[in-house]
Amino acid sequence: MTKKNAVLGCAVAAVLAGTAAWAGSKYSYPVFIDLTQKKAYGTLGAARNSSDTTQFISCDVHAYSDGSKNMSCAAKSTSGTYVYCSSTVAALVETARSLSGDSFVYFQWDTSGVCTYLGVGHSSEYAPKQL
Repeated sequence: MTKKNAVLGCAVAAVLAGTAAWAGSKYSYPVFIDLTQKKAYGTLGAARNSSDTTQFISCDVHAYSDGSKNMSCAAKSTSGTYVYCSSTVAALVETARSLSGDSFVYFQWDTSGVCTYLGVGHSSEYAPKQL
């Protein structure tokens, strides 16, 4: 191997190593609850990976023998604030079904505790849960 090839090889390796170190954006969204605007959001991975044992965010789908379905979402922040809502609206039920273990979840509710909005995001930017 010539000196020129060795220098070129080192330069290419340095460029690739630098690229790998900066590749991919990463975001951590711990559970956030706004009681005034009646909204909560966060990523399941960030809540699971947090150092506290308090926060969580979840959505569940329930199906009954009569064929009816409903969904519910709940969240608890590190300060202990807890919120919950539920709905039988088909679109919200289907959206809740799309959650995966590392999803971003954003939900809103009304004064009766009925879910009025559910957004679910899936992105490589969100931290996966660590066991």
